[in-house]
Amino acid sequence: MLVRFTYLLVIAIWATTPLAIKLGGDSLTPIAGLTLRIALAFMVGSLICTIGGYAGLAIRRHWKLYAAASISLFPNMALVYIAAQSISSGLIALLFGLTPFFTAVLAKPILGENMLQPRKLLGIGLALGGLACIFFDKATVTAGSYLGISLMLVSNCLFSVSALWVKKLNAQMAVEPTEQALGAMAFALPGMALSWIFWFGIEPLSVSSTSLGSLLYLSLFGSLVGFVAYYSLLKNLAVETVSLIPFITPILAMAIGVLVADESVSLLMMAGAGLILVALAIHQNFWRAPKMVSP
Repeated sequence: MLVRFTYLLVIAIWATTPLAIKLGGDSLTPIAGLTLRIALAFMVGSLICTIGGYAGLAIRRHWKLYAAASISLFPNMALVYIAAQSISSGLIALLFGLTPFFTAVLAKPILGENMLQPRKLLGIGLALGGLACIFFDKATVTAGSYLGISLMLVSNCLFSVSALWVKKLNAQMAVEPTEQALGAMAFALPGMALSWIFWFGIEPLSVSSTSLGSLLYLSLFGSLVGFVAYYSLLKNLAVETVSLIPFITPILAMAIGVLVADESVSLLMMAGAGLILVALAIHQNFWRAPKMVSP
């Protein structure tokens, strides 16, 4: 029951995160918003662990796991934040839904598992067709959008590498999800801060109420609660079951974007989204019940 609740919680957070990221750009640059988000989440999480008497980070023993998990934050999330400047929140969620295909391709070199059965190859082919529909959608995809789409595809690859690497290391050591989340933040923050200073440059911060609300939501829920829940699922469910979440979130994210942010969805984009979602259903054998990890 707890695993199912956690699964639904992650879906809800991931469905609302793209719009929150886009709204955060109201007054903050991408790297500034991301760095402040993770720093605040790390401080609050560390404070909760200190008050609750939980064990801190064991860097000498678990540094590989922290490093693997940090890839999903930096540089992965930095690419998502930059992409949000040129594409809609619904398209961000839809493109993130391609993650299972990257997971299937990368599972062999990282986990030694062959996930490319004929059914999944068919799914990958349909997903490429859906992606082509989006690329040729002149109504919602402009010249500047191609950079955002490309960054999201790189992000998918990095996220899959991180998830598979974390899964592999979790099979060798017992680490609590909270420790994994805080360890990932600790290892990701230096890269974020250095990028902010040397790449984008530090300017006086002027945070609007919209950006502040986005920052607080993304820090406390998107990062702290969301990542603890996500690593908990990785620990208790098969990687393929966890990667099924992006099948559901794009539909919710696109609906939220239309209703809240007045984002537009063209017929060609809907056709591309439909192909990708059908591809995910075939690829993930959607009609099966979630598979638990053997103890």
